[in-house]
Amino acid sequence: EAVWLGVEENDIETLKGLPEFERVGGYYMLGEELSEQGYHASYVYNDAEMMEIGRDQMKLLEGNLPQKANEVVVSEYFLSTYGHNAKIGDTVTLDTESFHGDYVVTGILDSVNEKEANTCAIILSKAALKEWDGFNPAGYRAYAHFKNSVQLDEELMTSYCREVAEEYQLSMPKMNSKYFAYASKSFDFLPIVGVIAIVLIGGYIVIQSIFRISINDKIQSYGQLRTIGATPKQIKRIVKREGRKLGSIGILIGTVLGVCGGFLLFPKGFNAVSYVATIILTLISSWIMVSVSIRKPVKIAAGISPIEAVRFTPAQKDIRSRKKNIKLNPVSMGIANFKRDRKKTVAIVASLSLGGIILLVVSSIVLLRSPEALARQEFPDGDYKVYLDSKLSEQEVMAAGNPLNEQLKQEILSIDGVTDVIAKRQSLHINYNVNGIEYGGMCDILTDQNYSEVEASLIEGTMPTDTHSILIDSATSNREHIGVGETAELISGKSTIPVTISGVFNNDLDNGHGTHHFDGVLEFAPEALFHELHPEITSFDYSWSIVSDPQKADHVRDELKNIISAHTDIALDDINTVIEYEKNINSFVFGSMEVLSWLVFLFGVINLIN
Repeated sequence: EAVWLGVEENDIETLKGLPEFERVGGYYMLGEELSEQGYHASYVYNDAEMMEIGRDQMKLLEGNLPQKANEVVVSEYFLSTYGHNAKIGDTVTLDTESFHGDYVVTGILDSVNEKEANTCAIILSKAALKEWDGFNPAGYRAYAHFKNSVQLDEELMTSYCREVAEEYQLSMPKMNSKYFAYASKSFDFLPIVGVIAIVLIGGYIVIQSIFRISINDKIQSYGQLRTIGATPKQIKRIVKREGRKLGSIGILIGTVLGVCGGFLLFPKGFNAVSYVATIILTLISSWIMVSVSIRKPVKIAAGISPIEAVRFTPAQKDIRSRKKNIKLNPVSMGIANFKRDRKKTVAIVASLSLGGIILLVVSSIVLLRSPEALARQEFPDGDYKVYLDSKLSEQEVMAAGNPLNEQLKQEILSIDGVTDVIAKRQSLHINYNVNGIEYGGMCDILTDQNYSEVEASLIEGTMPTDTHSILIDSATSNREHIGVGETAELISGKSTIPVTISGVFNNDLDNGHGTHHFDGVLEFAPEALFHELHPEITSFDYSWSIVSDPQKADHVRDELKNIISAHTDIALDDINTVIEYEKNINSFVFGSMEVLSWLVFLFGVINLIN
């Protein structure tokens, strides 16, 4: 997607009329205000298209968007905690500085991490927005989704957006460059290959065991067919036909359930071409697995003679081989039972062991992959970060007076429990032009604090040795084939400076905000270059880490929220949000693996019972 900042209402309508965009949503962030009841009200305005674009962050469960000045959409958490469980059409009371009084509920939002943050999202109508004292007609944001975005690359999208910006006299939009960085990362197939191998081995063991049991039950029937003249080839054909028939039914049902389950779990990721390709691959691999699995049972059935069929019963084999002086007890009886069919025993033990091994491995990984430890990698200094978050560009905010200033620092340090405020990132969103193609993203200043970490992440080239050298991320370098030593034009605001790309660093630096790090660093440059680009800016601080006493975490969080709500153009990043996100990832990924292990284990138990 492309995001235009600081646009007017008529600009949004213009963008909506462009054929290259699938949808364009209008959005206005009014900010947070502290309620007299203690919660933080996050006021926004957005249109219906924006609700569709932002459905992952703000989902309308029921009702409609507000139209009148006294109408609002509120969250389930707000209604259950502060709204006396009001329903659509009922009245709720707002008691913040800008919005107070009775409002009619027209819709209900899903509550996403609101309880943990004690923040309630409230959608206002356009009428209420325009009556707000702080309303700026040029303060809207426009979020544009491209048609055929799967087939388009970043270069084409950026080029088209540049043409749109020039034609309609708009600023260059921010592109979601992080998406392309993620998409171009080298994918580690080893875990996927491991899972596929486990599934194939488990399926082979289970299918073969079931058919061996089925053939043992029908041995006498096959013997009777041999008696009336059936050849081994005909017996093979009968068993193969049965296996393929059952396999076809199972594969068809499994494929339908898999497609339906995938669509219900991830409807936004549905792509007809990918689904068709996956279905074909699944059908082929499943058919091969069934064909290979039934080969041994088919040979057993074809090799049965009429006389062997009469003798082939577990009881008769026991009688023939039983020792007269055997001591009967549960253990000896169990051992004797297993010895009746050693191959079947191997299959049972293998399936039980495989299920147990998978469960043990998954459980071990879950214990090692601690959400708290992963989140701490992003918050090495403290549990909170304060960073710039504005509808304006970082250059405009910093030039007007960076809100991350000494006054704010002292205000934060005055909170009981806060021990230090560390300037973590000094950054700007900067574009650079290579061979006529423009790229861009967040560019951080190389400082004494991050120099060694960046140097350790360098995978090609050298660190900048002069003020006109920069580093770029490996994803952009690999995707766009930009190498060390190439020259580029660094563009920020009205300034353009020629630079040299001296090195490439990997994308593993955890310095973004939120759960997806869309503002993560994509370039590094010396501080002198920043001052040359923007001599009017005195402070390039973009993000602060807040060091605090863990025993006073709740108090610190509440006080930080109060401070953030009283200022503009800044936001709070909380370690608890990242922990919750990692827990959800663990629950989904490892929950699926645990289900697989239990299924394999269950098939082993079924084989054991049979």
